[in-house]
Amino acid sequence: MILRFSLAACVLALAPIAAHAQETEKPERLFLLGAGVYATTNPYATAKKKTQTGVLPLFVYQTDRLTADLSGLAVKAWGNDHFKLEGRVAPRFQLVDPKDTRDFAFLKRSTGVDLGGRFSGTTGPATLSVEYLRDVSCETKGQEINLDLTLSAQPSEKLSVDVVAGVSWKDKKLATWLYGLSVKEAGVARAYEYGRTPSAASGGVLVPSLGVQARYQVTDRLFVIAAGEVELFDKDITDSPLMAKDHSAGAFVSLVRRF
Repeated sequence: MILRFSLAACVLALAPIAAHAQETEKPERLFLLGAGVYATTNPYATAKKKTQTGVLPLFVYQTDRLTADLSGLAVKAWGNDHFKLEGRVAPRFQLVDPKDTRDFAFLKRSTGVDLGGRFSGTTGPATLSVEYLRDVSCETKGQEINLDLTLSAQPSEKLSVDVVAGVSWKDKKLATWLYGLSVKEAGVARAYEYGRTPSAASGGVLVPSLGVQARYQVTDRLFVIAAGEVELFDKDITDSPLMAKDHSAGAFVSLVRRF
């Protein structure tokens, strides 16, 4: 999820608001709308700016079986009080990419589309989810598996906090798109292509992450959301000439209204 943390964190932070509203009011649909500002580090070599900032629109549209938000579309195939199975259609884009560097601006990283599914289980304050996504747009031509554990707490009536620990496995094609340089892009001498370049890992990469999200209810329908996340990169990633740092970090704050 490199540099997509704001996207994922926004959605994770908004989802409990939607769930709470459905539990208390049982609406036929739920609509959340807002905007936030983010700041994220640029882990790429020769980055023009060490920190990137910007604005993100936030939205969630949810019914009993369907959820649409910045992370894409989720359709519930099956579920009960503790478990849920969903089909997923997810856009893949980055808030920072190689075009924001001096030496690697020639790398083309267009928006792609992933298709897959997610299974999650909840008990008490803990939610464990596993998600599989595979590119269907021929942009990355890769696939990934994401495992996340979320622990939720409510220190006060208006304040809720989630801590999310995760690990993501990305195959060699997706890893090259995110962290490397293919032979076609950079030539044999400069390439760092997973599964092909001798110094690059052949089995993809594992990326652990840790995040925290907080929601404060200002009024019955108005919420302030803040979140931060850190991703860690091992030598399989930092050995790439494209990568300059062994981590990426970022945060965002936003205002959201429930309609």
